[in-house]
Amino acid sequence: MADTDKKDKPDLLRQMSSVVSHEIRNPLAIISNSLYFIKTKLSAGGAGPDPKVAKHLGIIDGEVKHANEVIEEMLCFTRDRELQLAPAKMNAGIDDIVGAFPLPEGVKVEAAHDPGDPRVSVDIEAMRYALRLVMTNAVQAMPEGGTVKIECAHDANTARLTFTDGGPGFPNGDGEKAFEPFFTTKPRGVGLGLSIVRKYAERHGGSAKAENAPGGGARVIISLPLLK
Repeated sequence: MADTDKKDKPDLLRQMSSVVSHEIRNPLAIISNSLYFIKTKLSAGGAGPDPKVAKHLGIIDGEVKHANEVIEEMLCFTRDRELQLAPAKMNAGIDDIVGAFPLPEGVKVEAAHDPGDPRVSVDIEAMRYALRLVMTNAVQAMPEGGTVKIECAHDANTARLTFTDGGPGFPNGDGEKAFEPFFTTKPRGVGLGLSIVRKYAERHGGSAKAENAPGGGARVIISLPLLK
């Protein structure tokens, strides 16, 4: 009986995550629609809402967004999506994440492309999500601002993307601990981001590792098999 229970836990976790997602996402969608309606009514006639009201509407909007992001992480962690592989250029992956990521004030990005422009075979949506998770971690490590450095490189068999932030680095230099599910040093968040990044990298035949950078800060390296 114990072995059966242990075997069923992953399935139960997936089922629970799906149910929680459904039961929470529906109310969140209603809240979001109601929020849009309230904003529209308050802005009718061209007059903006009271600054205090606008502030609290912004808080609600931000909390709804955060809750949806947590749900998305839970689903990505518990589900094994079917990969839709296609050729992709690593340099384009850098441009994609830099162009789409909303950088907070005080944070900038330095990108170093690989002159060889290596190509890989990936599920573009899955890897785009993984890169966004790495980028989010890097930005959140620098609440006072700083620079995220993204570098693309390759060797005979592997293409690599390295993200280096200007934050405090991993406690005791233990980057491996950051991949443990639900481990986080941030005041908010479920601690699944890097676990998902490694999961997606490994499902593509690659790897993900994290360490403290020699010059300070933390860095995450995603390696993928080179498309010959």
